[in-house]
Amino acid sequence: MPRFENLIAAIDGSGPTEQMVHTLLSLPAFAQCHVTLLHAVPSQTSAEEMRAAWQKGQELLAQTLQTFPPRPGLKISTQLVEGDPKVVVLQVAESLPNPLIVMGSRGRNRIMAILQNSVSQYVFQLASCPMLLVKDDAYVKYPSHVMVALNNSPAAQAAFATALDLISGIQGAQIFLASVQLDADNPGRDEALDRAIDILKNRQIGHQVLTAVGDPATEIVRLAEESKADLLVMGSPDRRPTIARSIPDLDRLLGRSISDYVRVHIGCPVLMVRSVQDSD
Repeated sequence: MPRFENLIAAIDGSGPTEQMVHTLLSLPAFAQCHVTLLHAVPSQTSAEEMRAAWQKGQELLAQTLQTFPPRPGLKISTQLVEGDPKVVVLQVAESLPNPLIVMGSRGRNRIMAILQNSVSQYVFQLASCPMLLVKDDAYVKYPSHVMVALNNSPAAQAAFATALDLISGIQGAQIFLASVQLDADNPGRDEALDRAIDILKNRQIGHQVLTAVGDPATEIVRLAEESKADLLVMGSPDRRPTIARSIPDLDRLLGRSISDYVRVHIGCPVLMVRSVQDSD
């Protein structure tokens, strides 16, 4: 089965999200992908308000759908659902095989996102599938230069594999391998980096190695900005036990998660790849 089988675009009227979907559909990796344009209408206090909100949602989806002209192989549908947008996005993702969620993000910090009931923050916490976040002020570009935050964790390995699939068939594409060491005095051998370089050489994929020493979260953001990466792909492990998958990860909410810091501060779109095998 293709890695990118179902693309779920959370449509809220923000331009960057729609631009990102158009960009993804221009990539060979998404040639067989089914696109769901999803809009959730929160419950209203009166029937009249509900009818108005529902009509507005219908118009938004219709306008968005018109931006996708028919073409061979394009499979696209719309879903208008009543309910809390945070919950609706997760429910739709769980109902489809191999989903990728694409949605906008205002880049709020953890506490502000919680207080303002951020949809993207909530979905980021609970989604078990990959999630591509596009900040409202992001400049969406064709992802010919993709940066991967690399280490020995299963989540990072999954991110590297996803990046390989993403650039498959893109002429002249390059992968930037970002490796951050915590201690300059004891750097150690980065086996994950060595393996990734070997794979890229064997596949004749252009690449650059970007190294840094310091805090991984801040260094990943810096390397992405300095390299002018079009897209960052990184692992975002799910550390909760199976029984607790329906509640937010408090460490990520209140602590200093690498993936959460990057989500807030990165300038380019970021694709978070989930793993349940380790933590960040």
